Amino acid sequence: MPIDCGFTKEDKRFRYRAAAIIVENGCVLFAGNKNDDYLYSIGGAVHAGETSEDAVIREVY
Repeated sequence: MPIDCGFTKEDKRFRYRAAAIIVENGCVLFAGNKNDDYLYSIGGAVHAGETSEDAVIREVY
């Protein structure tokens, strides 16, 4: 199982994340959250030993 690059210190959490900004026909693609009312860019955690470029390609597809 891949290990995400991140850590927790006290009550704060850091997660190394790669994201894409996808624009087509003047529109920007965002993902929605089922539980909360917000949108976010397409992407996700970078795994240990993975480049941010490889991570964003994996997450987009």
